[in-house]
Amino acid sequence: MDIRAIRHHLTTAFDRYRHTLLRWARRPVRIRVFHNLNDRALLVGYQEQPVTEVLAYTEPPSARSHDVDLVEAAFELCNVGDDPEFGRPDPRAVRYRRRGNRSLSIGDVVAVDGRFYACQRIGWRRITEPRQLNERRHGTTPLHHDQRPVPETDPQSPNTRH
Repeated sequence: MDIRAIRHHLTTAFDRYRHTLLRWARRPVRIRVFHNLNDRALLVGYQEQPVTEVLAYTEPPSARSHDVDLVEAAFELCNVGDDPEFGRPDPRAVRYRRRGNRSLSIGDVVAVDGRFYACQRIGWRRITEPRQLNERRHGTTPLHHDQRPVPETDPQSPNTRH
């Protein structure tokens, strides 16, 4: 092989690689939020307990960042994103709360494009994909549920505890 053929081969390979990277950078980032179903998760953290998906959304390609920044943004969205005292409420957070979901806590999980992170006392820990259940509990309404609010969390319900 002469030098021109090698140079052409390397240039072509680099162009394919660059095209793949650019295509990847332009695609939206898929974020999924899961509540831990273990009642003790707040005390013990995530220990391979089943989780329920409660929120899913995409971030535009311009938001592509390090995973830790995206999971921190999801944490903020699920904890204060609906509160006007912290700025303009995010419609995703408002819908999340209206469905009766609690704040994100220790032991809960956030996925960024299929990479899973468990919330710890301080920071996040990368984990393997957790076992998922579509189970409704107080403060946890599965994303793919029939969308009826839990009686204790619906302000219009006569069963709401005040």
